[in-house]
Amino acid sequence: MEPKRVIVTYCDEHGNWANIADDLASRLPLRNLVWKPSNNRATRNIAMLDVELRRFAPESSKNLPPVTLLQNPYLNLYFVNCEDNETYKTTVRQQIREWIQLVTSKKNQEWLIVHVSNQEGARNATRFLKSSVLDRIKADFNTGKKDRVAQLKMADTELSEMELWADFTAKMKDGIVSSFDQNVLTFEEDIRRLDSQRQMPGWNYCTFFILKEGLTHAYEMMNLHEEALRQYDELEASFFQILRDNALTWYGKFGGMQEGDDDANLLDINRKPYRDLIMQNTISVFDFRTYLFGRQCNLLFRLRRPVEICHRALIFIPAFARTVREHVSNLTENFLESWIYSACMCIVNECDDTVPMSSDDPHMMVLLDGAKAELLQLARQQLDRLGIQHGRLPEELPFTMSVGFEDNNDQAHSEEVERKPMSKDLLEAVSTNETFDALYMSVSARAIKGFDGSGRHRSSLLLHGDVAALQFFRKKYAEAARILESITWRYGHNGWTVLENELVIKHAKCLRELGDTNKYAQACLTLLRNMNDLNQEDQLFYANELFGTAGSKDLKQELYHQFAPMFDIKVVSVVDILKDEDGSYLDIIIDNKLPKEIEFNKLSLRMVSGEVDELWFNIRHGTLKPGKNPLRVTCETSASGTYVLEKVHLKVGKLVFLYDFLQENKKRVFRVDSNPQALKASIKSPSVREAGHSNTFLVYVSSGKNHVAEATLSLFPASEGISLSLVPALTFTKESADGSGKVAAPGEISLENYDAVTLPAFGPNETLIIAVPYESMMELHEHFLKLVIQYLAPNARRHAFTLTTSIDTLLPLQVSHSVIWRDQSLNLKVDVTCTGLVPVRIMNVELRQPKSVKEFNQPPFVGETTLFPRQHASFVFKISRPADVQDLVSKTDFIISYQSLKEEVESALSAVINADLAKAELSQHALFVTAHLKNLLLKSVDYTAYGMSDELELPALDVRSCESAFAYHDAKVRNVLIGILKDLFSDKKRLDYDQIVELSSSNQVRQISFPIALPTTQMLVTVEITAEGQQELTVGTPATFQLSVQHSSYWNAIQEEEKSSDFYYDILVDYENWLLCGHKKRLFSAKPGTITTHAVSLVPLKTGPLHVPKIVITSGASSVYCQTAYVNEAEQVLIKPRTTTSTFFIDQQRGVHFTNSQVGR
Repeated sequence: MEPKRVIVTYCDEHGNWANIADDLASRLPLRNLVWKPSNNRATRNIAMLDVELRRFAPESSKNLPPVTLLQNPYLNLYFVNCEDNETYKTTVRQQIREWIQLVTSKKNQEWLIVHVSNQEGARNATRFLKSSVLDRIKADFNTGKKDRVAQLKMADTELSEMELWADFTAKMKDGIVSSFDQNVLTFEEDIRRLDSQRQMPGWNYCTFFILKEGLTHAYEMMNLHEEALRQYDELEASFFQILRDNALTWYGKFGGMQEGDDDANLLDINRKPYRDLIMQNTISVFDFRTYLFGRQCNLLFRLRRPVEICHRALIFIPAFARTVREHVSNLTENFLESWIYSACMCIVNECDDTVPMSSDDPHMMVLLDGAKAELLQLARQQLDRLGIQHGRLPEELPFTMSVGFEDNNDQAHSEEVERKPMSKDLLEAVSTNETFDALYMSVSARAIKGFDGSGRHRSSLLLHGDVAALQFFRKKYAEAARILESITWRYGHNGWTVLENELVIKHAKCLRELGDTNKYAQACLTLLRNMNDLNQEDQLFYANELFGTAGSKDLKQELYHQFAPMFDIKVVSVVDILKDEDGSYLDIIIDNKLPKEIEFNKLSLRMVSGEVDELWFNIRHGTLKPGKNPLRVTCETSASGTYVLEKVHLKVGKLVFLYDFLQENKKRVFRVDSNPQALKASIKSPSVREAGHSNTFLVYVSSGKNHVAEATLSLFPASEGISLSLVPALTFTKESADGSGKVAAPGEISLENYDAVTLPAFGPNETLIIAVPYESMMELHEHFLKLVIQYLAPNARRHAFTLTTSIDTLLPLQVSHSVIWRDQSLNLKVDVTCTGLVPVRIMNVELRQPKSVKEFNQPPFVGETTLFPRQHASFVFKISRPADVQDLVSKTDFIISYQSLKEEVESALSAVINADLAKAELSQHALFVTAHLKNLLLKSVDYTAYGMSDELELPALDVRSCESAFAYHDAKVRNVLIGILKDLFSDKKRLDYDQIVELSSSNQVRQISFPIALPTTQMLVTVEITAEGQQELTVGTPATFQLSVQHSSYWNAIQEEEKSSDFYYDILVDYENWLLCGHKKRLFSAKPGTITTHAVSLVPLKTGPLHVPKIVITSGASSVYCQTAYVNEAEQVLIKPRTTTSTFFIDQQRGVHFTNSQVGR
C-alpha cells in the first residue's frame, strides 16, 4: 500500500492559479524540511516531501475522526491578486475573512494567504507613498508572532526566480510542518488515552492498532520512515503482551487455512484487505502477523536496510512457525515447510532487487550476503524435510539435521477445514528426483554463494557437505568424491571431527567404488586420525582396510602420517650397551591404540648430536598388539657424545608414521587456614565395603568446640561420572569423644534432595558420620565432590564450611574363584588380585560358613601377606554337602581385611607432623602440611620396596617445593613448618615396619566382602581311564583302556526321582601322541548311583610318559546338566619302544652268516 501524499488546498477567487500552477508544480516535491516536535523530542530533517494540491472546497476541510485525519489537508492556501486598496477594503478583505472562518473551524489545519503581485503595482504604491495591499493584509490577518502572509512577486526582473519563490516555499513548508506537529500531538494524546483504558471492559486491541497505525501513516506521509517503523515495533510489542495474557478475543480464527496462505508473498500487504479486516475485528492471527511483518519490511525497504529485513525474517519466520504449529492442527499438507520456504525465498528475491540501490556500500553487501544465505539455508532445510517425507532423500545424516518442528497432538485450537495439498510449485518439485535435485541444488548454490561472499566459510562447508551427500545418495560417486575432497580437510582444520568423519566415510566409499587406492588409503588415515570419534567396529574396519592397502601393489607411493592418535611412544630407560655384541639399546613403550594387531617392517629412532652426528636405533619385523608394547631398539653404531632424541619412524608397508620429540615441551597463591577447634568436615570411603552392593561414602562432620543447634548439609558432584542416589533417609552415627572413649548413637535423617539436608543437633567435640549412597557411571580411580555446611554457631551467627575433595571409587582388590569337583566334597579356590597401583597388606581372609554346610574346612591364615600390584594370592576351602539337600545354599561371603601401604605410611608420617605442629601450637596448619606431604613429598616413595623389606626409606626433602608451597605463610611460621619437615626427612632416615605400625595405630583396618556363589549340579560324573590288565604299552601297538564313569546326584539341590538319562562321552585325542581305534564319540545311558564302563582302544605314537586323552562327558538332554570330576587326569602312562634281536653264526669255512629277527615286547 503506497503512502498517501500530504494534501494542500488552494483557493483561487481571482484567477491566479493558471499563471502560477506550472511554476509551483516544478518546485515540488518540497525539500529540506525541519520538524521540531512540540514534545521535546529530537529534531527531524525531512529531505523530501511530496505534496498533493487540491482546489479548496468547504467539505474538504470538515472535521474527521482521528483515525482518518490523514484525509484532512495539512495546509490551505488563499491566492489573492489585488493592488487597489479600495477594492481590497470593499471586497477582498471580506472574502479572505470568510475563507479563514471556514479553515479555522477545522482542527489541526494551517492556512496561508499568498499575495500575488506584479512589479508595476508595487512601484505605484511606492511612488504615491501609500501602504500597499500586502501591508494591509498583514496588518489585518497576522496575529501574534506567526506570519501567515506570503508574497509572490511575478515578473520581477530584479530578482532571481529562486528569490521570487523563496518566501512562499519557506512559509508553505512551515505551515505543513506545523499542521503535521499538531496532528502528531492529537494522535499521541488519543493513543495514550486509549492505552490507559487497556484494563477496562470493552477495550479493543484492533481499535488501538488502527489508531496507532494512523500515526504511523502520518509519519510515512512525511517520509519519517524511522519513526513509522518505531510505531510498528511498539505495536508488535503490545501484541506479544496481549499474547502472553492470552487475550486474543479480538481476532477471529487463527487462520492460515485459506488457499495460497502457505506460499503467498510475505511482503505483499495488498493480497488481502488486512486493514478492513482489522477495523471489522474479523482478522485472523495469521493474517495479522503477516500484515504487521509486511508493513515493517516495507518501511525497511524504504529505509534501504535490507540486512535488517533479513535478520528480522530469521527471527520472525521460525518463531511464527512454532506459533502456527501450536494453534492449528488441521494444516494443509506440508503447510509449515511450504510457508517457511516461500517466506524465505520471497524476502531473498525482494532483497536481490534492492541490492543495486545499496551496492555502493561493500560492508553492507557482505552483511546482506550472509543474511540472505541464512534465509536460503532455512529454505533449503524445508527441502530436506520434504525430501525425506516424499522419499526423495534418505532418513539419515546430514538430511535429518533439518527436522525441527514435531507434530503436536494436543493443540490449543483446531479448525475443521478440508485438507488441501501443498503448493503447486513444491508439489511439482518433489514429484521426481530430477525436479527435486534441480531445486535443491539451485537453493544450495545460492546459499553457498552468499556464505562465501560474507566470509562465513564454515557455513558454506556444511552446505557443500549436504550437496555431496545428495550426490552420494544418487550414486554419482565421481561428483560426490570431487566435492568431498575439496571440503573434508577444512572440517578437520576447524576441529569438526564428527562432521569430518561423516563426510570422509562417504568419501572413502566413493573412492572404493572408483578404485582409487591411494586416495582411499588417505581417507582411511583421516578416519583413524579421528578415531576417538569412531566406534570400535568402525575403528577395526578402517584399520583393516588401511593396513590391508598398505601392502597392496596398487599403492604406488609412500604415505606419511603422525603417530598420534593411533600410536604413542614413551622412552622408559637410558641408553645402555649390549652385553654380547657391539652397540647399544634403548627400551621404549609404544602404545597401540588401534583395536588391531599390526605387523611392522621397521621401527627406527634417531638421535642427533650437533648438526652432523646421528644414531639410528632400529628393530625390524615386529608386532604391535593393542595396548602397550615394550620394545628394545638397538643401534649397531658406536659413537660417543651427547645426543638429542629427535624422531621416530614406524614403517608398515608403504605407510610411514612419524613422531618428533623436538616438539615436546621439557602460580599468585593465597593460603587460608581454619581454626582446628572449629566445625570441619571430610569425606572418606567406608572402612567396610561390600562388593556388588550400592556404593556409599561417609561424611564426617565434627563440631569442634561448638554446640551446633542448626545445620544443613549440601552435597554436589564436582566431576563427571558420579551421581548421588536419592533415598528416603540417610543413616548416621553420632560419636562423642570423652575420657572413656567413644559412644555411638545411630539415627536417620530424612532426605528430599541434597541441596539442603537438615542435620540433627550435636554438641561440642561430637562427630556426625553420615552414610551417603552414590552411583559411579565411569570407572575412575577417584571422583570429586563439593560439600557445603551451613550452621548456627553459639554466637548466634551463621557460618559455613566448604570443601572440595576426592574419594576413591575403585576397589584395590578383585576376587575370582574356581571349583574342583569331588564325589563327597568340592574344593573352592579363591584368587585375590591386587588391582591398584600400591601394594596392599592382607591382614586376614575368611570365608563365611553357611549354617547349612555339613563340613567346612578352612586353612588357618598364617601372618600378614603383602600383595603387590597385579600379584595374585590363592586360598583353598573344602566344602561338603549339607545333610539335608533342601537346605543347600547357593552363596556365601569371602571377607578380606587389609591395609594399603600408602595409607599406612601416610598415616604414620601425618601423626608425626601433627604431633610436632601441636607442640609448636601450629595445629591450624596440619591439614595443609599433611596434604603437601601426601601430594608432593611422598610421590617418590617406593612402596614396593617397603612392602618387600618392611623398611621405609624416605626421599630427600625438596626444600624448593616446600618454600614455594609455604611462600604465602608468615615468615616465622614458614621457617617452623620447613624445619618440621626437615627433621622428618633428615638424611637417610629410615622407618621400620614396627615404628610405622605404632605411629599409624589409629589407622583403621579396611574390609571388603565379596559374594561367592557356591555351585550345584544336577549330575556329577566321575571319570577314570586306566590301562586294562598288566599289559606293557609299546609304541605303535594298540592298547585297551578301561573308561569308568560314575554318576551321582550328590550335589543336586532339588530332590527328584532318579531315572536313567542319556550321556555322550567324547575322547579328545592328541593325534601327535595317540591314534584312536573305534568311536570317538558315543551315546550311553546311566542312572544316578551307577557306574558304567567302556573299552577304548588307543595306539601310542611316541615313547616315554604320555597323558591319556581327556574324556568329556556331556548330557544328551537339555533338561539335564552335569559337571565332571576327573580321578586320574594328571597321571601318565609309560610307553616303551619296540625291541630288536640279532643272531650271528660263525663258520670258519664259510665265513659269518647273519640272521635278523625283530620282536616287539
